[in-house]
Amino acid sequence: MDIVAGVFLIIGASFIALAGVGVFRFDDTFSRMHAAAKAPALGLLCIGIGTVLSIRTVPATVVVGLVVVLQLLAGPVSSHLLGRSIYLRARPDLQGMDELLDVVDPDTDATGGG
Repeated sequence: MDIVAGVFLIIGASFIALAGVGVFRFDDTFSRMHAAAKAPALGLLCIGIGTVLSIRTVPATVVVGLVVVLQLLAGPVSSHLLGRSIYLRARPDLQGMDELLDVVDPDTDATGGG
C-alpha cells in the first residue's frame, strides 16, 4: 500500500511541477492561467489520494478529503474571476468570435466589428 501511495504522491508532484513550468513557458495570459489551474487540480487530487493511502486513519482521511474538495471548488472559481478581470482590463486580441463581448458591451457586434 505504501508503494501505491508513493506512486500517487510522485504523480501529483509531477503534475504540479509541470504546471509551474507551463506558467513560465506559455506566452499568452490565458494559456498561463490554463496551466496554473488544470494541472495542479489533478496533482492535488493525486497527492490527496497518496496521503490518504499513506496515513490510513479516519481523521486524516476526513481532513485531506475536505482540503481536496475545497481546493477543487476554489480553483475554477478563482481562475474564472481572474480570466474575466483580465478580459475586462486588457481586452486581449482573440482569434475567432468573441462571445463575451455581447455581455460586456451590447452595442458592439460579436465579431468585434462594432
